[in-house]
Amino acid sequence: MQIKPLTAKVNNINTASNRSKVSRANVLYIMGTAADTITNHTQSTSFQIAPNSPIIMMKDADDEVYSGATTTHFTSIEFPRG
Repeated sequence: MQIKPLTAKVNNINTASNRSKVSRANVLYIMGTAADTITNHTQSTSFQIAPNSPIIMMKDADDEVYSGATTTHFTSIEFPRG
């Protein structure tokens, strides 16, 4: 899979009080070094990620997201190829 980062990674958006729009991105590359729960606060949805297993998340630009741990990083990207 090829990705094109649009901004620097963001971390420490753990807990609802630290939620972020992550540069108003529509596509996020998410990687955590531990199992974690990713929450889309705006849509009231969440899902679990496995440790060291990157995932791509689609979201609306104004959706605010957060994780349950400080070990998870979010990067806004263009839609991946491959």
